[in-house]
Amino acid sequence: MDTTVAIIGAGIGGVYLAAALGRRGCRLRLHDFDDSRLGAIRERGGLDVEGEDAGFAAIERSTTDPRAAIEGADIIAVCTGGTYQEAVGHGIASLLGDGQTILLIQGNTGGSLVVRRALDAAGCRARVDIAEMDNYPYSCWRLAPTRIRPIVHKKFLQIASFPGNRIDAVFARLAPLFPHAVAAPSIVSTGFTNANAMLHVANCVANAGKIDHAEPYKFYAEGVTPAVARLYGAINAERVASAAALGASVPTLEDWFERTYGVRGETFSETCQLLTTNSDGPYQATGTPSAWTHKYIAEDVPVGLIPMSALGKAAAVPTPAIDAVILLAQTLAGRDFAGDARTLERMGLAGMDPTQVQQTLRDGFR
Repeated sequence: MDTTVAIIGAGIGGVYLAAALGRRGCRLRLHDFDDSRLGAIRERGGLDVEGEDAGFAAIERSTTDPRAAIEGADIIAVCTGGTYQEAVGHGIASLLGDGQTILLIQGNTGGSLVVRRALDAAGCRARVDIAEMDNYPYSCWRLAPTRIRPIVHKKFLQIASFPGNRIDAVFARLAPLFPHAVAAPSIVSTGFTNANAMLHVANCVANAGKIDHAEPYKFYAEGVTPAVARLYGAINAERVASAAALGASVPTLEDWFERTYGVRGETFSETCQLLTTNSDGPYQATGTPSAWTHKYIAEDVPVGLIPMSALGKAAAVPTPAIDAVILLAQTLAGRDFAGDARTLERMGLAGMDPTQVQQTLRDGFR
């Protein structure tokens, strides 16, 4: 595959992506400012991948120098986590060249908007496309610093561009890398299919005692009791209604699990148990938060639930359950996340009615 991909962020998501794209034949560069994440990979020259697509995923450069990673890359995959995406936009703005594509994996909610605004604020003049994915495409075990064993490749993934009118060109570039992905008409589809925001925060709030005591529990199989499933149902209904008011049809959580993993139990709790306990369950490796600084709160509240709530208000859709979970999460964590929160102002959508929001997402900022 004659595609050069620069992966920004050598955490779990970036390393899993490198393993998959390396086996697809992409030329890879891996960047992180923390060289301790890169040393073993640099020494090995890549990653050893086990499973059906076993083999070696070569990585040409493992570097702390963003210019060395980005220069000449066709695609720049940002795998840093949502709260760092704006900073990445500011940091790479002067390094970009015409024709490059920035892909946020994942965009969380509103990621493409804040990155576009960051590039503009930093004076970027390169003609680049911005795209986002609705979720991480893979679930894997990391058995050693350079050894990866895939658990599952997600069967349902969406890719959207900002502005939405660029999706045909963007998807043609990205589809060969992600053959299970489909093109979405706007980032409403990807942003409101942000399952992490739906699944992580409510679970943590409902299991606050266990988190305070650093008590391990199976996050989904044990954490999603019938009562927690009812809370999921309430916030899920608000998410689906808000997306619909902005012109997008997004799957319910139950439908998303079935499309993505082929798993659906009699109840939502049963579905979560199957996702954890099945021999091929994608959530076998899901860790248990042991502090309120965990990304399940510190990321999924400010760049997941808060922008969903804000966009719901812009669409005149009440979100009382989502707002309640946000308030409880902030109270339990002892912080308000204002510094990282994606508000309408931060996303460049302040003062717009639903029609204006949809037009902006289709045509871009004016």
